[in-house]
Amino acid sequence: MNSTCPFCKSETKKVELSHLDLRICPHCLGTFFPSDKTMAFRREIFDKTRILWLQTLEARKADWVEPDENTCCIDHGEKLVDGKLPDYGNPGKVATCCGMFQLPASTMDVLLRRMVGTPSDGMLLSTKKKEHFGFIVFLGKMVDKILGSGDPEEDAFELMQYNLKFKDILEKH
Repeated sequence: MNSTCPFCKSETKKVELSHLDLRICPHCLGTFFPSDKTMAFRREIFDKTRILWLQTLEARKADWVEPDENTCCIDHGEKLVDGKLPDYGNPGKVATCCGMFQLPASTMDVLLRRMVGTPSDGMLLSTKKKEHFGFIVFLGKMVDKILGSGDPEEDAFELMQYNLKFKDILEKH
């Protein structure tokens, strides 16, 4: 497994996720992961992380590097060919030697934009405000007032994933 980005020749960084071999180039923001792990990619990366990743891609457009006819597989060094990305159907450079996605920032931008448009984390959660008996509502307001809490605007857990695993790779220092 090589760690040199085939787009800009910089060292890639591994994002530590339990079921996904994800590598990102901090220089050109190219992304690399196995094409048979698209569901793990969708499951393991929180919606908030995708949103912040997309914002970073947009802010760093000047750093994007597009593949050319000499771009080779990150793991095997064989030339990538024009084709369609498995599971996504987008045109792009694909490996014939393995099932590794080799996505330049421009392609990752398109995929993240699609994912942000159809969030996954809240699929099983109700977004409607719950109707409770007056006593429960009163008790909830008292607890919030005493503890100084309320409904958070952002989920700290989702921010934690981005801050701990993605921020140092995606954001220039």
